[in-house]
Amino acid sequence: MSDVFYTPPAAELVDSPKKGSPFFTVSVNKLTVMLIVTSGLYGIYWSFKNWSHYKAYSGRPLWPIPRAFFGLIYLPSLFYKVDAELKTQGKRLPYWAALATGLILLFLAPSLIGFLIGLFQGLTQGTYTGVGIIPAILASTIPFLLQCLILRRVQSFINLANGDPDGIRNKDFTRWNVPWMVIGIIYWVAGTMLTISMNQPPL
Repeated sequence: MSDVFYTPPAAELVDSPKKGSPFFTVSVNKLTVMLIVTSGLYGIYWSFKNWSHYKAYSGRPLWPIPRAFFGLIYLPSLFYKVDAELKTQGKRLPYWAALATGLILLFLAPSLIGFLIGLFQGLTQGTYTGVGIIPAILASTIPFLLQCLILRRVQSFINLANGDPDGIRNKDFTRWNVPWMVIGIIYWVAGTMLTISMNQPPL
């Protein structure tokens, strides 16, 4: 009997062509405005779009929605993939691990500050009445603005990897951005009022 029936099928040695952009393209200015106006909520959409693009580009069985809602956990993975894609183009995302770590720490900073204030109040048996409204607002605003600066830098390299360094393909605001802005403004106002109420001196 011929052994032709036992010959394994030939393997495909050529990688399947990758189509589209590996990541989400957006101008750094538009990204910054959307992050600030939406109080950072746009970051969830940004993360979802990046993972959706990467899933289509790489063909890997990723779940973009969970990776978007747990974006903080997957930031190092996303930045690593951006760096890996840039390497294929002879470029790099400098200090991607430090940038991801910085974002995570800045995101946790307001909660850590609040915990330390509460701990100090407990140790002083309630005689410490708080840091005041302005310092409390700055404690959350400054870390958030630093996060925006880091994301601006990362996005500039993402656009570079996508072959659109200036993010021309997505630099204009659209009607779909309006709901994000409205939700963000409501969230921002509610958060500010809560901060003020929590730092009001007792009557």
